[in-house]
Amino acid sequence: MDVEKLKSLIREDYEVIDANETISKVVPMLEKWESKSAILVEEKGEIIGVIRERDLLRGCVMVNPHETKVKHFVIPTGILSLDDLTPDKVARRFVEDSTPFVVVRLNGRYGVIYIDDFLNLLKSELSDVKAKDIMNPEVITILKDATAAKALATMRNNGVDRLVVIDENYKVVGIITGKDIIDRIFAPRKKARTGDFSGEKEKSLSIKVESIMSYPVITAEKNDPLSKVIDKMIENNISSVVITKDGFPEGIVIKKDILEYYLKRITPVRYTYQVVLKDVELDEFEMDRINKDLENFLNRFKEYFGEAILFVYMKRHKEFYRGLPLIYVRLKLASDKGVFVATGEGWGAEYALHAGLRRLERTVLEHKDLQMDKKMIKRFYEDVFSDFVSV
Repeated sequence: MDVEKLKSLIREDYEVIDANETISKVVPMLEKWESKSAILVEEKGEIIGVIRERDLLRGCVMVNPHETKVKHFVIPTGILSLDDLTPDKVARRFVEDSTPFVVVRLNGRYGVIYIDDFLNLLKSELSDVKAKDIMNPEVITILKDATAAKALATMRNNGVDRLVVIDENYKVVGIITGKDIIDRIFAPRKKARTGDFSGEKEKSLSIKVESIMSYPVITAEKNDPLSKVIDKMIENNISSVVITKDGFPEGIVIKKDILEYYLKRITPVRYTYQVVLKDVELDEFEMDRINKDLENFLNRFKEYFGEAILFVYMKRHKEFYRGLPLIYVRLKLASDKGVFVATGEGWGAEYALHAGLRRLERTVLEHKDLQMDKKMIKRFYEDVFSDFVSV
């Protein structure tokens, strides 16, 4: 990708708000999200991070927006310098920060690169890629008659923020995200408590998914070029496309999947891993042990995978036990044999990682055994029926 073309994506249409302002001052900015305007957070003249739409919504619903300050919902981000701007560094910032824009430091000011603009430019780099090369075949689904509470629990247990909604025939009928539940259940409930009735009946988590899901679902087929999938994301202002065949879910592609695939493609080594931490502090000793655990895991399967990259996401919860925080870990192994996902939780980063790695190992071994079974069955038929097969 040409660096000059990358620089041409930098825009200066963003908002800046002081970290000590209250959430209520930011709420009116939500209207600008239709035009995808970025919101940067400033403290003492320096940009300390950004604030995302879902964080604003969570802030408005879970706390008093007139008393809670913006800095409690800031997402710290890495800021790229103009002289050090490269496609892989931009992609890594999108993946590691989980934001829809990347901040770039210009001469005395700032600019932003929006994810849709970057993906649009990335299409030419991935012109030979199809949806099946990117998609995660492990589609997490939920029945349309299930409750919103069940949807939230399923999201948490699987480490995802969206579920594909299916009917009794397993056909796709909608999609539900954490944002849908906040928008359509928690936000109206908060308005009702504050006397702001808008004519909408207050909903509870016992409501059926069918009542609050988004539909129709934007879909694609597994043999569609990736450029078509990206176009659908941009045109419909969505972050995921469901891959279907005759209405049945075969996979799902989210924007982060595309960026991770791109990073894997340009990574020169056969095996590598990337660790992303959110509110998790590790000393040098702990980080060294985690690095060794990840290296040992990849080494165990080096004969099975032609190439692989392991993405590790760690997030700290509020709970503590004997001084150790509750850590949530999500592992995503992208390889030439497919994509494998596992999650784990535990008191402390190492225990949480071990729990996640055990689950991931079981998933990989199950897949490996399945492939061996298929080979044995094929060999059996070839041996038994070879005399009856004309060459």
